[in-house]
Amino acid sequence: MIEIVYDREESTEDNIFAGITLPKNIRQIGMPSGKRRIYMEDYVMTYLKQLANPNSTFARGAILVGEVQRNGQADVIYISGALAAQNLELDLEETTFDGETWSYIYQEVKTYFPDLEVVGWFLSRMGFSTEVNDMIVRLHMDNFAGPDKVLYIMDALEGEDAFYLMDEDGLRRQSGYYIYYARNEAMQNFMIESKGDVETTREDAVEQKDEAVLRNYKKIMEERARNAKIERINRRLQAICACLTIAVLALGVAVFSNYQMLEKVELSLEENGVTLLGQQEQDKAISEKMTRIENEKREEPDKTVSASEGKAKSVAANLPQYYTVQNGDTLSSISFKMYNSVGYVAELMEANGLGEADDLHEGDKIVIPTIQK
Repeated sequence: MIEIVYDREESTEDNIFAGITLPKNIRQIGMPSGKRRIYMEDYVMTYLKQLANPNSTFARGAILVGEVQRNGQADVIYISGALAAQNLELDLEETTFDGETWSYIYQEVKTYFPDLEVVGWFLSRMGFSTEVNDMIVRLHMDNFAGPDKVLYIMDALEGEDAFYLMDEDGLRRQSGYYIYYARNEAMQNFMIESKGDVETTREDAVEQKDEAVLRNYKKIMEERARNAKIERINRRLQAICACLTIAVLALGVAVFSNYQMLEKVELSLEENGVTLLGQQEQDKAISEKMTRIENEKREEPDKTVSASEGKAKSVAANLPQYYTVQNGDTLSSISFKMYNSVGYVAELMEANGLGEADDLHEGDKIVIPTIQK
C-alpha cells in the first residue's frame, strides 16, 4: 500500500469535511476517498499487531471503540481503543455474540474507555488473506450493522490489512485509511494492564494465550468427536431398524402368499368334492374307517371281501391312468383325491419316479397306479 506521512493540519475549508477537526500528525495508508474517512490511533494499531503476531496460529479478534464525527456531508470515524474479544479466538463457526458476550464487552468498554463507543471490530486470520467470505459478512451484519461500523482485517503472515464499510452494495473494501498520533493514555493504560506482569515478554504472553486457546479448542474438538460418534451410532441403529422392518414386511408378505395358496388348494379340493382335513382329523378319519372295515369283516366272516373293500377295489379299478396336475395340487392331496386316503404318496412317487425334493407343476401329467387293497 502507498504510505504518506503528514506533519501539518489538513485544511478543511471549502471541502466536504469542513467543520470537522482532523488530526495534524497523520500517516496515510493507501488512497482514501469518498465521504467517509477512517482514522486509527497509533497505539491501537500497535495493540492489534500484537494480537495478530505470526507466532499465533489461531484467529484473533478485538472490539474497536472510538467516536464518529459528522457535518451533514461527510463522516469521520476515529478508532482510539481496542479490546481483545475472546469469542473471536477460535473457528469463526463457533463465534457467537449473545447477550452475555455483549454485556461483558460493554462492561470492559465502560471500565477502560468510558467516553467512547463501539465503532466496529477487528479480525486476524493467519494465512486467510484480507478478503471477506459469507460467514464474515453475516457476523458483521448481525452484530455491527450501520454505515459507520468498520471491519478491520489483518493477515500478519502476508503483511496485509484492509478496512471495510457497509454501503448500498454491501460490505465494501476501502481504498485507504489514516493512522494518527496523539496522547492516548486510556489505550496505554489498557495495554499495560492487559499485559499483567511488566517483566513478561510479548512472546511469552502470546504463548500463554495460545495454550489457553488450544485447551479450549481441544475441548471443542473432543465434543465434536463425541457428537460425531453418537451420530454414527444413531445412523447404524436406524439402518438396523430399517433392515428389520423390511424383513418383517417380507415375512408378512410370504405368510400372506402362503395363506392365499392354501385357500386356493382348499377351494380346488372342495370343487372336486374333497374336504381338506387337518392331520389329526385325517388320522382320526382313517382310524374310524379301518375300524368300520374290521367290524364288517367280523360280521360277515364267510365273505372274502367286505362290501366296503369291494367298493374301494371298484373305485381303484376305475381310476384314470393319468392325472393332470392342477394349481395347488400336492402328492398328498392327489392321493386323497384319487384313493380317498393320504397313505399312497409313496406309491405315487414310485410310479412317477419322483423324489422328495421334486415339485409338481400345474399341467403336469402323472401316472395313477392301480392299488390292490
